[in-house]
Amino acid sequence: MVPDIYTHEKLALEHRQTLLCEAKCERMLAGSSTQTTHILERLQRSLGLYLIALGTWLQRFGQREKAVEYQAESRS
Repeated sequence: MVPDIYTHEKLALEHRQTLLCEAKCERMLAGSSTQTTHILERLQRSLGLYLIALGTWLQRFGQREKAVEYQAESRS
């Protein structure tokens, strides 16, 4: 059975709306993965900086401990 032109146009419009909605959802999903990747990269950089700062602080703390031990030994 062949629908009349009005029904055919209505079905075509509904199909177009469905395709547009699916495309919008795909763009949103693609954007969210890019955003998630960006957030993870920022987190990795921040974590790296904190670990470097912690390592530097630990080195300085270790040097102070050695200096205190050396001074204590030289006074004895």
